[in-house]
Order: sequence, then structure tokens, then C-alpha cells
Amino acid sequence: MTAILIKEPKQARSKALVHSILETTTELLLSHGMKELTTNLIAQQSGVNIASLYQYFPNKESIVAKLIERHVDEEIQRITAVMTEVAKESKSSGQGLIQEKNIRKIIKEFIDVHTENLQLTQLLHMQVSHLACRHMLQSATLFLSTIFEKMLDKEGVFKGEDNTVRAYIITQSIDSLVQTTLIEHPDLFVKPVFLEELVQLSMRYLLK
Repeated sequence: MTAILIKEPKQARSKALVHSILETTTELLLSHGMKELTTNLIAQQSGVNIASLYQYFPNKESIVAKLIERHVDEEIQRITAVMTEVAKESKSSGQGLIQEKNIRKIIKEFIDVHTENLQLTQLLHMQVSHLACRHMLQSATLFLSTIFEKMLDKEGVFKGEDNTVRAYIITQSIDSLVQTTLIEHPDLFVKPVFLEELVQLSMRYLLK
């Protein structure tokens, strides 16, 4: 994977410096957009010396990739929490993991984490042309695919490599629909039918 930071901040002062760079970049992305964003502008607005900025980030794309990493980390934490809840409920009820209510919870959380800060998420996901940014976004998709694969393995309906393929296909389908909607039709997210159609699509495929 392409490196994001040239070096990791270890001391409190350097961590505060990197935090300031990231927070300022977030504000500038929202107010100026990616095209007008520059490392000089980030340094100026954050009060960080440009030489200090370059000690940690080689370019503006790497700073945005770090923002995406934070977004992905939150996504993974939240979906993990949902999966933990789903697993506990399934164990106590004696039902399988692949239930409509469980798939709905997972997909709803996936949508929510993309829409709670809609403008920023849109801007971050539009940076897929930059390698480091694309790699970070792909890591979230890979995690979701792993979740579905584990659910299929636990269910025991299918065996072997088939589950890897099935998990990949359903994850790519959900992710592609959410990403496209995020950029082209974000108004659809507020319609209950959008979530329900994704749930039904997933259920029909996972249990076909």
C-alpha cells in the first residue's frame, strides 16, 4: 500500500501538529474543494511551517488520504460493533446470522457512516484517482467483504472458495450502489425504499 505519512508523529507536539494539519485540511476541503487545495494554503491556515508539514506529508493527496483513513477506521469500528451485536443476538436466539434484520442493520450502518457528514464524505470519495486515496477506500470494501464471507462460513450453506466469491460480489454490489448514489443521487438515501431494496437484493443473492 502507498505510504500516507513520511513518518509517524510520536511526541505530543508532533501529534498536535498533524492533527492541526488534518483539521485545517477538512475545513479547506469543504470551503475550497480539492482543486484549490494546496500544501501552502494548508500550512498558512493551520499556522504550521511548510517545512514541518513536509516532514509528515509529501503532498496534499497524502493529507487527504489520511483523512480517508480516519473515515475508514470509523466505518470499520462501527460495522464491527454492529456485527458484535448481531452475533450476540443470533447466538441467544439460536437463529442464523443471515437474517433480513441482521443484513438491514449492517447495510444501514454502512449507509449512515457515509451520510452523516455528507459533503465531506462526497469530497473524500471523489479522490479515487489518487492512488493512496483509492487504496484507503478499498480497505473499507475489503473489510465489509470479510464480514459477509464470515457470515456465509458460519451459516454453512456453501463451502470453500465459493463464499469468498459470493462475499466479493455482494459487497461490490452494495458498495458500488452506495458510492454512485453518494455522488450522483444523495437524495435517495433518505428514502426508506433505498435501504429496503439493498436488503432484498442482498438476501436474494446470499440465500439463492
